[in-house]
Amino acid sequence: MIIAVYAPHDPRDKRMLWDYLAHVINQWQGEVVIMGDFNEVRVKSDRFGTNFNVLGANIFNSFINSTGLEEVHLGGSAFTWCHKSATKMSKLDRFFVSNNLLNIFPHISGITLDRFLSDHRPILLRESAHDYGPVPFRFFHHWIHLEGFNDFVTSTWNSAPSVDSNGMRNLAGKLKFLKAHIKIWIKDNKSETVSTIANLKKELNQLDAVIDKGTGTEVEAEKRMEVLAALRNIDHIHSMDLAQKAKIKWSIEGDENSNFFHGILNKKRNQMNIRGITIDGVWKEQPNDVKQEFLSHFQDRFAKPSERRANIDMRFPKTISEDQSQDLEREVSKQEIKTAVWGCGTDKSPGPDGFSFGFY
Repeated sequence: MIIAVYAPHDPRDKRMLWDYLAHVINQWQGEVVIMGDFNEVRVKSDRFGTNFNVLGANIFNSFINSTGLEEVHLGGSAFTWCHKSATKMSKLDRFFVSNNLLNIFPHISGITLDRFLSDHRPILLRESAHDYGPVPFRFFHHWIHLEGFNDFVTSTWNSAPSVDSNGMRNLAGKLKFLKAHIKIWIKDNKSETVSTIANLKKELNQLDAVIDKGTGTEVEAEKRMEVLAALRNIDHIHSMDLAQKAKIKWSIEGDENSNFFHGILNKKRNQMNIRGITIDGVWKEQPNDVKQEFLSHFQDRFAKPSERRANIDMRFPKTISEDQSQDLEREVSKQEIKTAVWGCGTDKSPGPDGFSFGFY
């Protein structure tokens, strides 16, 4: 069901419209797309130069939550309506879709177009996915549960070349060596998993055929339970992979096949996707333009300042003692380092090499 909205200005009329739409949407059994000019904002930052109506925004947000709708992120301009004097702007035009629609179209997105003579920007709903090239290496915690992975890591680490006398450089070299071999092992494991799933499904169909004929014995029944357990284990590991990729905290206890689980995944992915960036007031979507702008931005942020810095030449009334000074400058013990590392969350990464604390 597709609903086009042009909401009234009067708060009472708007409330009546939200109640009517909520009734219609909740009665509908399929997917919903609702779009248009809602004449209402959701948060204070959606308005510029005009008063923010907290009550109206709360009622509008309550309507969205009660219908289970998700807002589609709009790229381009931050505001969709602008007064002719350009002193007042608001985000009034939006797209909302039902949760299940995000499962069907995970790459769905919206964009604002040029306004020209109108006071409103047209908005466009579309499905778009951009390839930003190969992704950096990242250690996934579910790999630890893969059969043979721990033994593979141990043997690969022990066989890694150790040619540098410097401990830190040697560690970095062994991690680099291990990373290259893990990529190959995981790729081969994925291929084997696809083949294993196909064989397990084929075996399950054969067992079901025997049981359906009434000729099955306890042997077939036990074998069927083993095949189902193997399929569930593979599906469980796959769900852990999806959860970490989408960066969600999820206690997976049999819920990984639910619509809610996949809805959370797709919503998080949809929010995290970079579909473009505004460069000098112009919306850019080409991956090369986006990557170059990110690179330039952070190069400027982290570059060494060119101007001279201030010098403070004075005596401070409060200083630390000599013992405190020595304590700050003493060598850090290995036990302190281990305590700091072991005290971090397993899903945190100490550096950009892709290995998490869970790996260590």
